[in-house]
Amino acid sequence: MLPEPAPGVPAVDLSRPFMPEPLTPLFHAPGYRRLGPAPRLRYNQLHAMYVNEQILFFEDALAENILGALLREPIPARLAVGLFRFREDEARHSAMFRELNRRCAPEAYATADFRFVRVGPAGRRALQWVGSRPRRFPLLVWLMLMLEERALHFARETLRDARRLEPHFVMTHRRHLRDEAHHVQWDQDILDWLWPRTRLAVRRLNAGLFGWLVGEFFNVPRRGAVAVLRQLARECPEVAAEVPALTRELRGLAGEERFHLTLYSREIVPRTFRRFDACPEFAAMGRVLRGYRPAGPGAPCMPAPAPGARGAEPGARG
Repeated sequence: MLPEPAPGVPAVDLSRPFMPEPLTPLFHAPGYRRLGPAPRLRYNQLHAMYVNEQILFFEDALAENILGALLREPIPARLAVGLFRFREDEARHSAMFRELNRRCAPEAYATADFRFVRVGPAGRRALQWVGSRPRRFPLLVWLMLMLEERALHFARETLRDARRLEPHFVMTHRRHLRDEAHHVQWDQDILDWLWPRTRLAVRRLNAGLFGWLVGEFFNVPRRGAVAVLRQLARECPEVAAEVPALTRELRGLAGEERFHLTLYSREIVPRTFRRFDACPEFAAMGRVLRGYRPAGPGAPCMPAPAPGARGAEPGARG
């Protein structure tokens, strides 16, 4: 049962999908067509709540640590002004997506923010440690850029389909879209300052770690997507027998380039891919991001630091 809405605020409409169907992974698997209308709708809603959890986790666990650490560095004043605003935006977004999930499933989210995203205490400590050292691990800024570009795509697709989608989700992604365009620019400004101040060996190491991290957590459907299917089976027992086959099909999407193109492509993350093109450290990224093919030689990877600028080629430090 949904909580009583605030005066003048309508309840979440559970008769509507929460997100465009093509943005859900199961839509691209054959088994999706075997499901009836009610399980399809509920899968859509559960997956949308999982996406909210992903956004919330990323903004809480990574962005706050990274931005806070960067603000302790000798960054240009203009960039510092943007990063203060960036932090404020991310805190507001976290509250927005947390509240949306609580309105959709108050019992599930009454005492915890996550039921599909599972990261243990050790994993959280490791992320906090890495995130607080952007000079050693600038790969996380690359990750911020790519995921926020994808969030722009997600929001735009939601607004295109706004008439048939649940209004609270449309409103939330409209607000998210308004801020994310600034965030994508600030991510690029950070990289323009940070990446040239990182030694070549550290850049190569970070490019390799970036590929591993994306392949393990941010690419094809894995643990969280399977957890959504299991929850669907609990709520719609008529599909329980299908879950093993649906799980195999979801995992099978890892080998399908057409599916990879729905996640990351030059249309979805154009700035990230252009920067890959210009940075030889990322030449092999197509092994993980199957939608990426290097465009060929381009301009230098990033603007070089001004002669004598503090931090130019100092080696990484935390």
